[in-house]
Amino acid sequence: MLKNFEHNLYACGKKSLPESVTVADVEYQLEKIFKHDFFAATALYKAQKQTDTSDKNHAGVILKLQRQHGFLFVPMAWLGRLTCRHETAILDYLNQIPNTPNLLVRYGKYGFIYEYVEGVTLDDTPDLPQDFFDKLLELVRKVHQRDIIYLDMNKRGNIILGDDGNPHLIDFQISLHISNKPWILRPILKYIRRMGQAADIYHICKHKRKLSPKFLRPHEYVISRRKSLFIKIHRIITTPITRLRRNLLKYFYTKGMMAKEENMHYSPENDPKRFMK
Repeated sequence: MLKNFEHNLYACGKKSLPESVTVADVEYQLEKIFKHDFFAATALYKAQKQTDTSDKNHAGVILKLQRQHGFLFVPMAWLGRLTCRHETAILDYLNQIPNTPNLLVRYGKYGFIYEYVEGVTLDDTPDLPQDFFDKLLELVRKVHQRDIIYLDMNKRGNIILGDDGNPHLIDFQISLHISNKPWILRPILKYIRRMGQAADIYHICKHKRKLSPKFLRPHEYVISRRKSLFIKIHRIITTPITRLRRNLLKYFYTKGMMAKEENMHYSPENDPKRFMK
């Protein structure tokens, strides 16, 4: 069973990502794969013909495919359909908020396509403009106004410094939309939403403290050091899972059951080098 076990670790199993996708009659070819892990695969597609200058011809698009391969003997396609519906619903709530994913079209039962943003993620530790984190905070405040907790702000790879100099947020897979309904649960729902959104702000201040310390304000420093109960519970839940994942990946890479893929654009989070030390 271990012979082909590595396929169970990928969202698409043995399947390769499509070589091309079509959006609004424009064909885009696979350029690079950003991520292919247990839960999802994400890839960049570029238009081959740049002569069309109409609005429908984007410089590039991102295809995100959710889990569709089973794990061992357990079917998991239901999870992929669920997470796809969840994330696209979140993106619908974010409609018209600049610098959040511009959803273009659904892609089958498990995926969707959104517009690509030229830039680099904070994983690449770029030189950041002085007002970068102020703009990021403003962006996140707009997201919060839609009753959404981003919930994944701790990952630098989800925050992009665009070529336009502005911050952009991607990957709303685990974000939560918490409204005030039903009314009988309103106090509890408001408390959960407030705590989750405060955690988003904490992570922004923490990133600023580490990446732009000379621009960090005194009150932001205090926030970046204050671990709320929400943060502590989140770490209690996620830390063992993260350690298990890293230990498994280290085992599979060192045993040759998994190999570094040439067309994969690895981030510090998923680079095999970190698991083979």
